[in-house]
Amino acid sequence: MTGAQRLKCGTGGDVRSDMEKNNREPEMQEEWIKLEQYGIPKGEFIVTELIQDCEGTKVVLDDEKDRVEIFFDGIPVLVRNTVEGMRMGTWGAVQSKYADQSFFRDTILFEVKNSKLVQWCVEESCGFYEADELRHYCIVTGEELVDIVAAFEPTVKIGPMQASL
Repeated sequence: MTGAQRLKCGTGGDVRSDMEKNNREPEMQEEWIKLEQYGIPKGEFIVTELIQDCEGTKVVLDDEKDRVEIFFDGIPVLVRNTVEGMRMGTWGAVQSKYADQSFFRDTILFEVKNSKLVQWCVEESCGFYEADELRHYCIVTGEELVDIVAAFEPTVKIGPMQASL
């Protein structure tokens, strides 16, 4: 099979995944929703820990004064950690869609509706998962983006930097 030939599970046709289409299309279909209900303080956070074990998946961030733990109780379908340079296309498309060059400033937790990543997960699972049962969360810092696709919401704990939550 050549790189141009891609099979969708259960078909014999030549299909290109929506995930492979460039997110910089003029009409970006994803909706990036700022999850402000968790009360995460504004700051220049960095990811200091990304742990996945039998208890769940935990992302710990700090900005030298506050510590934030975002915890998924269980194993998410997908966890992807990338440096911000790998996601410049998405970053620019989102800023362009919302006409806001500061869209990612001061917010670190987003839910992505109509997510291409969720579509890819559904395609790859060959029907095991349906798009309406999965949620795409994205943790955005100045240095990296952590995408998490899960069937459940995270819990968020916030405290001073010195405290272990």
